[in-house]
Amino acid sequence: MTRSRPAPRTRTRLPADPFRRHEIPLAALLLLLHVVLAVWVARSTSVTFDENFHVPAGVRIVKAADFATSYAQPPLPKTLYGLAAVLAGARDADSSLASPGAERFVGYSFMRRNQDRYQTVYFAARLVGVAFSLALAFLVWRTARRWYGPRGGLLALAAFAALPETLAHAGTAGVDVPTGLAFFGATLAWLGFVRTGRWSRFAIAAAWVAAAFLTRFSALQLLPAFALIAIVAQALQRAPRARRMWIGFVLLPVIAVAALDAGYGFQVSMLPLAKRELHSATFLGLQHALPGLRLPLPDAWISGMDYLSFLSEPERKASYLMGEVRTHHAWWYFPVALAVKWPIGWLALLAWRKFRWLRDPRGARVLLREVTLVAPATLALAVGMLTSLDFGVRYLYPMLPLLAVWVGRLASTRLPQFASVRMAWVAAALLAVIAVETAGSMPDPLAFFNRFGGGPGRGDRIVNDSNVDWGQGLVALREEMKRRGIAKIHLLYHGTTDPALYGIDYTLYTGERPGPESDWFAVSSYFLVGLPARLTTSQGMTQETLRFDLGILKTRPPVARPAGCMYLFKIR
Repeated sequence: MTRSRPAPRTRTRLPADPFRRHEIPLAALLLLLHVVLAVWVARSTSVTFDENFHVPAGVRIVKAADFATSYAQPPLPKTLYGLAAVLAGARDADSSLASPGAERFVGYSFMRRNQDRYQTVYFAARLVGVAFSLALAFLVWRTARRWYGPRGGLLALAAFAALPETLAHAGTAGVDVPTGLAFFGATLAWLGFVRTGRWSRFAIAAAWVAAAFLTRFSALQLLPAFALIAIVAQALQRAPRARRMWIGFVLLPVIAVAALDAGYGFQVSMLPLAKRELHSATFLGLQHALPGLRLPLPDAWISGMDYLSFLSEPERKASYLMGEVRTHHAWWYFPVALAVKWPIGWLALLAWRKFRWLRDPRGARVLLREVTLVAPATLALAVGMLTSLDFGVRYLYPMLPLLAVWVGRLASTRLPQFASVRMAWVAAALLAVIAVETAGSMPDPLAFFNRFGGGPGRGDRIVNDSNVDWGQGLVALREEMKRRGIAKIHLLYHGTTDPALYGIDYTLYTGERPGPESDWFAVSSYFLVGLPARLTTSQGMTQETLRFDLGILKTRPPVARPAGCMYLFKIR
């Protein structure tokens, strides 16, 4: 009896991808465009509020191994910024001012000691931020390309590279871009370990996790996201060595502690909590419950966590939402902020991707990748909505690379029925919308608002603070004064830089009636809406926070809006 042969398996032929031939040049062009725009932002904006803390702190770390003066964030990005500043000729601040938490005094001293090279020093530090953003954009492209093919990689890269939020922070020496890079890299590396179970992959994941903990306190939120990825992988039988996977997960906190100790130069005193100076209710409660507890963690890291917990308590710091200065957290702050701060084209891409996800015929076959991208992004949003960080969408920056790769699946060449030519053209059209929206805000993308929020700079009555006014407008104000022939100005500026360093001749407004020195008055959006802050003066920052009643100007149209974050009025 002859046995019938099984019918040969037929393989579905995927359509030829016209992007494959030009993929590398297009990707290189997009990366170059991102760098050029980021450098344009770095050149065109004044030093932002936090940069005057981060860069001097980095110089202190490089020159004196001083991790305590600026304990508000872990040291890795600050150290790299400080190293670039030192190579550009930066002088250290007055060391007699250095003490735990004295970053604003050290920052002011650093500004005065480097005023002849101030912009050069900070531009050098900002180039490190540009490098961080370039590395993150490249990683977004490579990941989306590997998962979704050339077309998907280009869609993800183009979306990420053109977003106002990515460009705004790519051109600053801040911690948001390195946070996004470290979180994204750690997530991908953890997925690689989960799917292979190889210790070599675990070593890569451990290095990324170490970098994340040395970059931002919020790296703690990576652990529950990693646990969820591991659970889903095991349930889908996509974790070939589940036992090794969970051993690796248990080792991650140990590695994080070791990395923190090494990254802070092993400045670990092991003092019991009873002998530590603490301020937040959380740490004071722990101190009361366990006075003898000795934490094997750097002293500056413990102080920083305590400081962050202190700031997140109700009534510690004012925020602004929907025309109201608030001292209490609003869970709906970030949904409102994202609705007006993210481009309409980007929001449309996300909505379309969610719709396609619900109708995805592959279901569980792609669930692990979906969880890897969506779980950390959702967790970041949840943490923002549950904690008192109502000061800017920049706290949600780690969502952007994850969502960019997620959106890349819309143009996947791995699933023909999912990526038709029509879908590719629709995605390209939405990218064009993003590009047009971003172009309208350059070179001041930090003040971007979409049309729902009124357009660039015009949503500051919805949300404020670092969403629009972070002290970046002095260059634009100087250029506006030149165009109008204004020699001197009355100025109420929200920032940590003396405007005189940018060539602005001004009289500081402190609440009194403006004198005859000038017929012009410029005010930061931050102060115009009624938010309180310290003032930077020629003698230093004021000790107390000040709040100004400028209601008479709120309904008066300004002559100009420098950088979208300041208002220029003619008062006589």
